[in-house]
Amino acid sequence: MLKKLLKVIVVLIILLAIGAGYLYFRLHNNIENVLEAKDDWRSEVLEFPLIFSGDLDYEGEEHIRFAPGWGDVNSEDYFSYVFLWVLEDDPKLNATELESIMNIYFDGLMNTGAITNFNFFKDIPETQSSIKQFSDHKYTGTIKMYDEFFANDMTTLNADIQYEYCTIRKQHFVWFYLSPKDMDHLIWKRLKEVQLNINCR
Repeated sequence: MLKKLLKVIVVLIILLAIGAGYLYFRLHNNIENVLEAKDDWRSEVLEFPLIFSGDLDYEGEEHIRFAPGWGDVNSEDYFSYVFLWVLEDDPKLNATELESIMNIYFDGLMNTGAITNFNFFKDIPETQSSIKQFSDHKYTGTIKMYDEFFANDMTTLNADIQYEYCTIRKQHFVWFYLSPKDMDHLIWKRLKEVQLNINCR
């Protein structure tokens, strides 16, 4: 019995090592971030299919800038960040589709977080998004999700989402501005200061 248990443990360790290597490879690429921000805003670029949300069937990249206090639950910047999807094909967005996208995105992210935290059997609450369109290609709403990384509790993010077509690169851009702070908080001005470092017009 002990030998069988040891074999299972060894197999799990090997699988975790392979998974960790794969995550490292996917997260440490040489793609330049097209988002320009202050030096203390952490930068990250991911490629589709996203390692945590493979069900999002897009071709392209996700460019991210994290506010300095993003990972600190006591910070005014907590979970405040900007990410930009640079997509090859038109995602044909609407409010209902965006709700589904955000649910898939954060469910995948937090369940992956549970695995990396060795909480293999943790029951992560499902994300609940509510998105409304307020003008052409502009949406606002809320994303109620479980923060597995920092708070280990439910967190509601306010969302400002915008779509634009980059004529020079012939690519489709979807901007996501997210923060649990109210829309009149200073963090939103700082989020909107994140700009492209490429010419799209």
